Amino acid sequence: PLRLAATNTPVLAGMLIRLRSRLPDLALTVSSVYPSSEIIELLEQGELDAAVAADYPGLELRHSAAVAHRGIVTEPSFVALPAGHRLRHCREVALADLADDAWFLTPDDGAGWPGVFYAACRAAGFTPAAVHEFLGDQQQLQNMIGEGIGVSIVQATLRPIPGVLVRPLIGTPLWCRYVLAWRRESLDDEVGDALFASAAAAYRALIAQSPHFRTWAARTWSVARR
Repeated sequence: PLRLAATNTPVLAGMLIRLRSRLPDLALTVSSVYPSSEIIELLEQGELDAAVAADYPGLELRHSAAVAHRGIVTEPSFVALPAGHRLRHCREVALADLADDAWFLTPDDGAGWPGVFYAACRAAGFTPAAVHEFLGDQQQLQNMIGEGIGVSIVQATLRPIPGVLVRPLIGTPLWCRYVLAWRRESLDDEVGDALFASAAAAYRALIAQSPHFRTWAARTWSVARR
């Protein structure tokens, strides 16, 4: 079977559904691997055949010639706030205006996070007042945000639960790129093209379910950005 892994991205489920329709006879094993750096190591060692990983502008993933990658999408990072937050009426939020908030941050992903977040905070003139490290279920994260325990940088396509608001950041100081990476010797062109097309289609479907993202994109961004 094809050994496939993905980092913390909502693209995976939709990708697998579409891949099954394109290549119904393809056998798969799927695993979740959070650090993108570990994903690259597993590909290099031949323990994975393909994966969806993440990196950041200026900190692109590095790997040997045995591995190839192709960008799926580069998306802006938004912020999730409790519905009663003092900035709830703002269409976009300045990162500096969140200087006194507590933050939920996922751990080091080996690809640049959370370093890019702290760099953006420094550029905005502050150091986060408090940080909660959290890597877990998105529902749990949103529940804690809704209770006012903190705010969080989130994927732009996140679907907020009642009690949570998702807002763009003014000036878009944070971006994240999702990439399809694979071992060259493990994938033929048909499977590689099917994986990429399935991932791209899954991301477009997420956008269709994210009115806050579509509203922002209509003003400032082309989905074709790579």
